[in-house]
Amino acid sequence: MPATLPTVTVATMPAEAGYHNRGTVIGTKIFDLLRSLGPATYDEVSPKIEFWIEWALTELTVNADDLVDQLSSTIWDIRGSDAEVARFLKEFRDAPHRSEQARPFVDNLCPRFLRLFATASAEDLTSWNKYTTYKLAKWGGEGFVRAASLVGHLIECGVLDHELVRQYLIKPLIAHHYTDNGIAHKYFRAGAIYQLFVAAGNTLLQGLLKTEDVQVCFETLDFEVPLQRVVGLDAGKLQVRRPTRSRASHRYLTCSVRDFGRSTPRG
Repeated sequence: MPATLPTVTVATMPAEAGYHNRGTVIGTKIFDLLRSLGPATYDEVSPKIEFWIEWALTELTVNADDLVDQLSSTIWDIRGSDAEVARFLKEFRDAPHRSEQARPFVDNLCPRFLRLFATASAEDLTSWNKYTTYKLAKWGGEGFVRAASLVGHLIECGVLDHELVRQYLIKPLIAHHYTDNGIAHKYFRAGAIYQLFVAAGNTLLQGLLKTEDVQVCFETLDFEVPLQRVVGLDAGKLQVRRPTRSRASHRYLTCSVRDFGRSTPRG
């Protein structure tokens, strides 16, 4: 009687193994491309970002809400040019050939950036060069100041609704007791204010912010201690344009933030 051959069972992987991760893969690709945007790379990289966002959303690789969630952390980690990122988002949103699926993408992502930034202003921002997973603002104060620059450029590009800016931008930055988390925490907050006014000062000062809020911002910048030692800024050199009371509709005075802050009446 012939010997019975042993039964061999071959385990097969399901055909769709790993398929559920496809959205993460595409999100990572878009994230990396956004970080590589800069003045020298914009013409080469921006069409690739546009392609992957459109492809992901029209092919249902990932839904728009999930993609917004994945890219939200970009606000803390822009390694390229935040001005170019803002430029790309505006051009992507305004492009007439945008697909129906991708059309609301920028209008969902940019308010998310603003709300994250506003919420993170309540955190302890004093951890330098430390990636902390449980914190909202990755990289602590450094990431927070970097995010302020991106938010400022988004405001200047016109991709953030002004009513949202009034509600979420300045109050969270200035609604703190002066002893909160020590003086270093105040430095990071001042650094964020500085970056906002560098990127979008003219827009912010043309009726977008209340006079009393602007006053507090400039008082925060007007430290006796040289801020450039801590966050690389000099409030005395920050130039802003202020409308004059002249009958001429487009006349402006240029002055430093320190001079503006001292000359702006309260209320």
